Amino acid sequence: MQKRDLAPLTGALSVVLVLVAFFAIGGSTPDGDASARKVVSFYNDNETKEIIAAVVLSLGAVVLLAFASVLRERLREALPGRSALPGFAFAAGVVAAAGFMTAATIHFALADYATDIRPAAAQAINAIDSDFFLPFALGTVSLVLAGSLAAIRTGFLPKWLGWVGVVLFVISFTPAGFIGFGLAGIWIIVVSILLYLRGEPVAAVTGPATPD
Repeated sequence: MQKRDLAPLTGALSVVLVLVAFFAIGGSTPDGDASARKVVSFYNDNETKEIIAAVVLSLGAVVLLAFASVLRERLREALPGRSALPGFAFAAGVVAAAGFMTAATIHFALADYATDIRPAAAQAINAIDSDFFLPFALGTVSLVLAGSLAAIRTGFLPKWLGWVGVVLFVISFTPAGFIGFGLAGIWIIVVSILLYLRGEPVAAVTGPATPD
């Protein structure tokens, strides 16, 4: 009996966890310029829910690290000779995961202490929390860029998907950057599924052979 390696699906799982943390659980948090009173009131009413969102986001970061490791190994297999792309892909995944983990930590602290510290301090942390996106956004689109360049160079993924990834990377540095980052998540899901479908089946673990 054989089964496929599920490891590539960690990419899709990481995106799902991040989306759940940001939208399904976290919801609409106060804007960065919200008043101290509004910030304190919101986290007083939603402390538990926002803490759970931070925990789910941190789990998404861990799963993203697993996907970055899988992508690095697949790139090593696909690229002939020495190439910096596998290392670049993994490093970008580390940056993205660290960014998500840091964002989760800031949000956790805000949710946990907003009603216990001075309102002005909670307001300041909320401003940082609201605009903390550069590390995980740039890390994510850089991961997409590494995979895209490898796809264009080797064809281990559809080349059109590689060109789409390059376009998303460029868009991420324009005023439409948020759209580019959002579509990068879809790109990761597609690549995750393709790597799963194209991967070699993994033999099921069995016990040692016994003599007849």
